[in-house]
Amino acid sequence: MRRSPHGCPNLALPIMPRRFKPLIWIVLFLWGLLLPVGALSAAGTGPRSQPTDSTTIASPAPSLAQATAIAESDAAFNAGLAAFNANDFEAALGHWQRAVALYQAAGRDRDVANTQTAIMAAALRLGRYGDAIRHGQAALELATTLADAGLQVRILGNLGIAYQESGRYADAIATYEQALTVVSTTGNAASKAQLLSLLGNAYEALGDYASAIAAQQASLVQAEQAGAEPMTATALMNLGGLYALQGDYSQAIAQFEAGLAIARRLDDAAILAYGLSNLGAAYQQIGSPETVIPYYLESLSLAEATGNRTLQAEVLTNLGIAYESLGELERAIATHADSVAIARRLENPRLLAKALNNQAYTWLKADQPDPAEAALIESVNLLGRLRQGLSDSDKVAVFDTQIYTYNLLMQARVAQGNVAAALEASEQGRARAFAELVAGPEVTLPPPTLAHMQAVAQQLNATLVEYAIVPDDDFTVQGRQRGLAGELYTWVISPSGKLAFDHRDLSPVELSLEGLIQNSRTEIGALGRTRGIGVYPVEGAVLPKASLQMLHEVLIAPIAARLPTDPTVRIVFIPQESLFYVPFAALQDAAGHYLIEQHTLLTAPSIQLLELTLAPRDRPATDAPTALVAGNPVMPEVTLPPHPTPITLAPLPGAEEEAAVIAAIFHTEPILGAAATESALVPQMTSAQIIHLATHGLPDYVDSRDRLPTPGAIALAPDDHADGLLTAREIAQLNLRAALVVLSACDTGLGEVTGDGVVGLSRSLIAAGAQSTVVSLWAVPDAPTAELMVAFYENLVQGQDKAQALRQAMLATMATYPSPLAWAAFVLVGDPSPL
Repeated sequence: MRRSPHGCPNLALPIMPRRFKPLIWIVLFLWGLLLPVGALSAAGTGPRSQPTDSTTIASPAPSLAQATAIAESDAAFNAGLAAFNANDFEAALGHWQRAVALYQAAGRDRDVANTQTAIMAAALRLGRYGDAIRHGQAALELATTLADAGLQVRILGNLGIAYQESGRYADAIATYEQALTVVSTTGNAASKAQLLSLLGNAYEALGDYASAIAAQQASLVQAEQAGAEPMTATALMNLGGLYALQGDYSQAIAQFEAGLAIARRLDDAAILAYGLSNLGAAYQQIGSPETVIPYYLESLSLAEATGNRTLQAEVLTNLGIAYESLGELERAIATHADSVAIARRLENPRLLAKALNNQAYTWLKADQPDPAEAALIESVNLLGRLRQGLSDSDKVAVFDTQIYTYNLLMQARVAQGNVAAALEASEQGRARAFAELVAGPEVTLPPPTLAHMQAVAQQLNATLVEYAIVPDDDFTVQGRQRGLAGELYTWVISPSGKLAFDHRDLSPVELSLEGLIQNSRTEIGALGRTRGIGVYPVEGAVLPKASLQMLHEVLIAPIAARLPTDPTVRIVFIPQESLFYVPFAALQDAAGHYLIEQHTLLTAPSIQLLELTLAPRDRPATDAPTALVAGNPVMPEVTLPPHPTPITLAPLPGAEEEAAVIAAIFHTEPILGAAATESALVPQMTSAQIIHLATHGLPDYVDSRDRLPTPGAIALAPDDHADGLLTAREIAQLNLRAALVVLSACDTGLGEVTGDGVVGLSRSLIAAGAQSTVVSLWAVPDAPTAELMVAFYENLVQGQDKAQALRQAMLATMATYPSPLAWAAFVLVGDPSPL
């Protein structure tokens, strides 16, 4: 078998979507230096611009007019501070704006910077993040000129908060990192603790929980070293929120209780308000909703007393969820309306999007799909703004926290009876980052429309089948968690453009959809990551197919009458979540016929992404396509869990024979053994029209150079210039011109299943420019794979398109090796056109 050297640990299928009433776990933006610098005395003894060396400079005594101006400006600042402390932020702004004008007239730059920082604080509390950013940028320029590191840190921390709350996550992270660089020169552990906590909050907003936890843990260490109890409480509570997002409620509650104990001892109403809401949300997950309402009400009271409008909106959302869970729909709708009303007055798109999502869910529960749809359209538009300017990996992560708002919009439209618009919402809620990556930064993709999808079906002369999974209603949104599938929506678009829709309740199904998929793989022997290291012979016996038939009953039988009767007409499956792991070719009808015997199949992450792979490419017009064929390289050493030390992958003699035969088909020389180095092959990959790599696939290898790494690597021969591990990260950075890339290796179609599709090798190849890939869903047997691949290429050079060629190769291999383990692993992704 071609397999990962660590034996591919047990394949954990992703668990499916969740209930669409997300509790809000509230991260604390406790930035102790956010508050204004401190009162200036009426006599004008506040901060002044001082010389930076030790020379004593005699300053002339101020004139009476100057002294009067100083007293007036300082009085304005102190009045603003008094208003701020009384939570009258509008009045504070007025006083400080007057103070800034007076300080500017007097040429007191340090006081100008300090007061603009104070204005930032008031603007933040009012949710006016644009104003906060504008004043912060001006203050930062002055603080930099003054070489005041402490003031720079204060300003940068507040700027980061403003960027994050307004949805500019990349700017927020860059600003926090800049502040951490500055604070390292001051040795201020308390400030470092604050900044690390803020950085963790930004990572949480992106869905990068591993980085968020690391930052909050580092913040906790710094806070404890500094003896900064408010920051200790903040870090504990933020850690609790992150554990809750990952479903570890016992750990979350322990962190919340520890933080609340500190807050109570300090009598800190702000921290108490956050902690009580989060503790209530945690208890709601493990208990009865009525027990948590007192937590929310107390938190709401404290948020109102401290003038924290953002927290008020968040608590009202959670309170509305509790009322809805108790069946008090009218009360829930009114509470969500209050949350939305507050969120609308703030410049926080994430907050408003969540509030609208929850309001829409309750409307749907009350059989009011029309207002639900309107709220969800606004919500998804806001969520789209949050992804702007992010890297691809961050887009994938943050989209994974957003996809169920799109799914809820799909449900609302189905409830309206508008299945065409529901399909558009389904498309809009999948593979968004992938499509944007393939289209390129200079292209603004239009929203998916039924007309575009019908055009794709007509262009390919294919039947498009898109699946969407609706979660079990008993699951509540928690970060990137998934709940079990409760319903299945299926759309079928015929080559003529006719649209059909099927809706299936999965509750009567004996096993969960996820269980059926796992069992289907197990029954055919597709254990992949669980069967050890090395090459294994093909099992001779044909194993039971119960789950394959049950999956056919769920996925295919309801739409069978709408599928083409001509087996040469293509069907394009658009899976979602765990459906990416379904071996569609091996699904069996009641008579025992495999789906590949009846249909020509391929897959795509979305119809829009499929359309992008069909776009004309700049490739040379030649009679015979150029092919790059490599097999059985001298294997590199690699370290992967659970192995603590590097191991060398086993050789693949069958892959070498396979490569030699395929190279002969294209009249080229195979690159084998020690010659098949990464440094030799990669330059050739950028010009080849066909790339065939017969080697080991490493779906779990992680290139750790990025904060959010892309999993997957292909084993090639190492040399003095490269380690022999061609990673998904490195592939994505290539500029490929290939019409087809075949990874004849184990598990190359696997990866991290996200709302954006499968993130792994196939995604990286298409992102790099490949129009199509052939990849595997499990650890493939050596001899049958060689036979299948040779047949596939022979069919291609005879003029068959890629999907037809793969089907015929599977059927031929099936005649020799009846078990689906031997022939059903490979899937075609992308453009099926002939070479």
